[in-house]
Amino acid sequence: MTERFYSIKHLSTAQLQELYATYIKRGWKDAEFHDLFFEDVTPPQITDEEIILNIQAGRDTNYCVYMIGVEGEEDGIMFGFGMNYNQRYDYSVYLHLPLGLLDELIEKYQLAEISPVKNYDSIEDYIIDDLLNGPMN
Repeated sequence: MTERFYSIKHLSTAQLQELYATYIKRGWKDAEFHDLFFEDVTPPQITDEEIILNIQAGRDTNYCVYMIGVEGEEDGIMFGFGMNYNQRYDYSVYLHLPLGLLDELIEKYQLAEISPVKNYDSIEDYIIDDLLNGPMN
């Protein structure tokens, strides 16, 4: 399993909105609540236009990760965008993109890696590293 996290904190709201609007055509999206209480509840279905209007720079739940062999995820690049569309529940929308777009995204948005490449032989190795070092360290 390999993960590389890239900083998107330097991107403005307009840049994040443009990123989503441009690249949703080349990928797919899904959504999930942050609060585990809502694990079996589907987040509100909102249009791409509504997502774009609700993307905000500076949210702690905004991130980018390059993944290969991560359990439960397709290999690719994933952008997470924190939403509070209905002001009641926090959830994220995830933009999933093909691996081949990484160089283009790094160049266009000046993405900088924020964690070393992590290769794990098993999910147990990942869990141990996450417990010892915290996520994205």
